[in-house]
Amino acid sequence: MKIILVVDRIVTGGAERILVDYYHYLEKEGHTPYVFALSGNAAQSKWTEGLRVTYGAPSDENNLIKKTFQQISLLFKLRKLIGKVNPDGIFSFLEKSNLLTILVPAKNAKKVVSVHNVLSIQYQKIRNKCVRKILYRMIRMAYNHCPNVVVVSKQVKDDLIENFGVKVGNITVINNYVDKENILEKSNELIDNFSFDPKKKYILNVGRFSVQKAQWKLIKAFSLYLNSVKMDEVELILMGAGEFTDELENLTKKLGVAAKVHILPFNTNPYKYMAKAHLFVLSSIYEGFPIVLAEISSLRIPFVGSRKAIPEEMFDDAQIWEGCVYETTSSTIDFTSKLHEDEFALAVLLKKAIEDNSYRIMLLEHLEKWESSNFKVCQFRKYDAILNVNNRV
Repeated sequence: MKIILVVDRIVTGGAERILVDYYHYLEKEGHTPYVFALSGNAAQSKWTEGLRVTYGAPSDENNLIKKTFQQISLLFKLRKLIGKVNPDGIFSFLEKSNLLTILVPAKNAKKVVSVHNVLSIQYQKIRNKCVRKILYRMIRMAYNHCPNVVVVSKQVKDDLIENFGVKVGNITVINNYVDKENILEKSNELIDNFSFDPKKKYILNVGRFSVQKAQWKLIKAFSLYLNSVKMDEVELILMGAGEFTDELENLTKKLGVAAKVHILPFNTNPYKYMAKAHLFVLSSIYEGFPIVLAEISSLRIPFVGSRKAIPEEMFDDAQIWEGCVYETTSSTIDFTSKLHEDEFALAVLLKKAIEDNSYRIMLLEHLEKWESSNFKVCQFRKYDAILNVNNRV
């Protein structure tokens, strides 16, 4: 079979990682995959090495008129690729790619689109109500027109139904899984840029330093926790890169915790750091289904985080899930020393997850059922079933 995978761009995002991994899986299974990236170039990511990639444009246009013409151009370029390849299936990732895939004519190809975020929260950043209303309507019409909408979590499914009016029957939930053997192998590699003290407990967060990930909340919660217990053996590691690196460093100084907060650069092998962590914390304002949780779960490290970041279906008991999440009360960027209600709530979770061993064991026990199917091949076989990969020539 020939499959075209469509994505907005290929840099370092979670959706892009899934696309690249699915590409290699399809190739290994004897199929011929192609990639159509709406924008970008081969130099942007090492992940594209050896892949058949067609780029629609060098970069995204910001001007509304130019952006409109660019979308029309992308539609024709994707149509041209479809005509050349004559694919059996088209699988797209992220909203712009999804809308383009639904619009482009492809008589012989089965179309599947995928949603990786809680869109109602993601699009809160659009302040103009008219623009947001038009976008909501476009998403509703598009996803109601496509009977194969894959979402990464129950939370994303509920959001599409409740806030966008998408038909229940069009949506299939497929969680993000990982290659556990690869993670376990890489977790044993040596660390050369940080020295873990075996006498200390480390809290870890891995992710882009951005508004969505809200690491400033974790730093504030950590400072509250330290002030309440006066513990010297607990430290925090933030691993990543992004627009807020300097602001996060300055915040640690304002709160007097700079000596206990380590900001490390993004590493292509975060698993060797994860394996040394005592607790993983996801302070994101929203997520779809964070791959990093599937990764940390495979290493059997407990985690806590915000309600909109931790997927409920990972736990076999809703009450256990409720006990490891907190409600985000403020999504406004705040690098001042001012403390918010949700940061106090997270500090309480930190204390419990660090000091209460029975609680930590309980969290891991109630993840075992989900963890038993946490294999990337399970995810991709579910994709195959929707695309009818095994039933088509």
